[in-house]
Amino acid sequence: MRDFAGEAAELEALKATQRDVAVARLRALHEVWARAVLGLDAQGELVARTRAVVEAGLDPSRASEAIDHLAAAEQHQWEIGSWSSGAGEGLASMLEVRTLQLARAWLLPTHERHARELLEAVADDPNRIAERLRPHIDALAARLGGRLR
Repeated sequence: MRDFAGEAAELEALKATQRDVAVARLRALHEVWARAVLGLDAQGELVARTRAVVEAGLDPSRASEAIDHLAAAEQHQWEIGSWSSGAGEGLASMLEVRTLQLARAWLLPTHERHARELLEAVADDPNRIAERLRPHIDALAARLGGRLR
């Protein structure tokens, strides 16, 4: 079994000397860790697979743990995005952020206000970079009781 906590500790230590490498690896590690908690492999579209697990009935404790790791991955992705040197890199990074936010929103059914805040951030992105995720955005909005603002 993979030692996610051990890997994370090593990467946190690496931040002192190779921050860019450590942050990129931590971002990937936390997403893979969340996927493992959800019973997903490391491949496949994150939002669609997370939605399927939620709709099939997910143990709240597993959802809570996955939420924590997706939030950590998002935090690292924001930092990665701050290093972007061009518009294309920045947009690609924001798509990653919005994907992580939407997956996390799907895991927050008992925290409707927070789920809706994440959902609205994704849906209202000024660059409309998450349009390919529109079916999942609309489905979660319906699940949360209706339309977005």
